[in-house]
Amino acid sequence: MSTAGDHSTENPGQYFLIFLKMVPGKTLSPDALGRHAAHLSELDRSGRLVLGGPIPERLGGLIVLRVASLADAKAVADEDPLVRGGYQTYELGTWLMSNRHNSYRPEPPQEHEK
Repeated sequence: MSTAGDHSTENPGQYFLIFLKMVPGKTLSPDALGRHAAHLSELDRSGRLVLGGPIPERLGGLIVLRVASLADAKAVADEDPLVRGGYQTYELGTWLMSNRHNSYRPEPPQEHEK
């Protein structure tokens, strides 16, 4: 995973998403929520957390990260206490932000030659 301070990507409008989903039948304890909050706090301190929070309509949440790769986002998700504790599962995604700086036309990442 990226080290603290090394969270840039080649595409400044590229973010990685963790869509969290509650596991049916599991009830979150205050202790589990506290460990999750500490995890988010560490991501924030290290500059990797852009934003995050619950999505009540989905019975889960969303975490938006600024990390170097989808593999780094997976490592962050795998470290989340709610995932490790079996309270939530997740899906990953890459988000290319549209804004005035890219004329609302984000460029997909370029394939590198091997």
